[in-house]
Amino acid sequence: MNYLNFTAEESALIAIYHDVTRTATLARITGALPHMDAGMRVIAENAARKLAALGDPEFTALSFTPADDTED
Repeated sequence: MNYLNFTAEESALIAIYHDVTRTATLARITGALPHMDAGMRVIAENAARKLAALGDPEFTALSFTPADDTED
């Protein structure tokens, strides 16, 4: 799997739940699933599936930053 295929929404969600390790980030995302609406749950499940397919070195090399919600 090409780990660069995260959508903007998935990357923003990962940035919100990001932790030191891939496993901890996955745990934070999956722990929040019951509190998400259906649309957000789909994004989170897709992001979690892609994160699970990554190795730890690939995860560490990536940078997830929250989306900038300001308009130019």
